[in-house]
Amino acid sequence: MGFTQQQLVQNLYLHDIKNFKSLVESTLSKWERDSITPALQKQASILKYFQGKTGLALPCFDTFSIHETEELICRTNMQNLLGKSKELVLNFPSEMISSDELTIYTLKNSQSIDKIININMDIDKSFNQNYTQLRTKQIREWAEHDSNSFYVCEYNGQFFGLLFTLRLKTDIFEKMMKFEMDERELNIEDFASFDERGSNYMLSFFAMNDKAAAMLYIRYYAHVIAHQNVIDEIGANTMMDDVKKLLKNMSLKYYSNKIVNDTIEIQSYRETLSDFLASEVVMKIIFSVDDSEDK
Repeated sequence: MGFTQQQLVQNLYLHDIKNFKSLVESTLSKWERDSITPALQKQASILKYFQGKTGLALPCFDTFSIHETEELICRTNMQNLLGKSKELVLNFPSEMISSDELTIYTLKNSQSIDKIININMDIDKSFNQNYTQLRTKQIREWAEHDSNSFYVCEYNGQFFGLLFTLRLKTDIFEKMMKFEMDERELNIEDFASFDERGSNYMLSFFAMNDKAAAMLYIRYYAHVIAHQNVIDEIGANTMMDDVKKLLKNMSLKYYSNKIVNDTIEIQSYRETLSDFLASEVVMKIIFSVDDSEDK
């Protein structure tokens, strides 16, 4: 952006005195040469500074493709981010499976689309106590919409996981977060067009083991980063404790709740894309060297 090192040191100091009060040009130079790496807290603060200057959520990645971004994401740290979940991620033996043997593809391009949708319907009924009452036809229409991201993981041609997200128009996303609408009420008109700004709503996630889970979320983060120019917020609604834990791990913040039948509490979580990406969580999965054996 045309800054000298001296100017950038001064600007970072004014931006965040606490983190950069002792920053000097020689240290900045070492950061630029990758001789040393700033602490995660400093990395996140530097990103916030450049977000303010550029108006982009992740400026240095604004021209990267999904594939290019995937190659930079640390699989080990992604598995650590997802943590342990007995419901969302099963413990199918993974030591004999390489991540390279797992395939991630888009559901609408699959010959097994109906089979995968039926699996998702069974998962949804189990996880959400049949509250959502989504229909098979509805899910297929959503999966075929260009703005939505319905990812499936396979191992040797067998289903190994799924991650479905919607890109909702801003006003519809707001209604979902405030529980003024239910998922079953959504229709095609509620989705942002491919080049229209909207917000990413996380719909379904399940994996057979931690490697499949990590591969699905690597694709998800890469998708969000590659489409940062048209995404305003990230959010989800859930009644499951394991999902709440995952959303918090992803730096989403609790927003609101709804009590159903006096027994079930559904909570909404959300975050702006800028803060979602300028978190220590994202710094760790993107700017860390991946030394896993099957990278």
